[in-house]
Amino acid sequence: MLGEGDRLPAVTVLDDQGATVSTTDFLGAPLVLYFYPKDDTPGCTSEASQFRDAYGEFQKKKARIVGVSRDSVESHQRFKKKYAIPFTLLADTESKLYRALGVNARSSFLVDAEGRIVRVWPKVNVNEHAEEVLASLP
Repeated sequence: MLGEGDRLPAVTVLDDQGATVSTTDFLGAPLVLYFYPKDDTPGCTSEASQFRDAYGEFQKKKARIVGVSRDSVESHQRFKKKYAIPFTLLADTESKLYRALGVNARSSFLVDAEGRIVRVWPKVNVNEHAEEVLASLP
């Protein structure tokens, strides 16, 4: 798994609208990149809802939130609509981003505006995770 000080690799996947995006498209501001197992399951819904509920606070710190799972674009669209998720979800159906970052569990990365990883949560406990990430932002 990539760690603090490593650079975020440029990986291209589909976003929740079906558009091709690169991880580098999200740079220029702090980036919270969180990996979760599956849309619309209890832990993943809780985690996404926590980030949703704190979204305004992340915006005040100019931070972007991007969720990543192996679910399809269509699954992400349903999940976002059902829970009013305001941030981008990436459909890593081929596990390209998972492999590039070495992710094999629920994990989160805080990446600075230049693409350097500044904090890693290798095995996330869903409870209060969004608050912990928010507290790590400058």
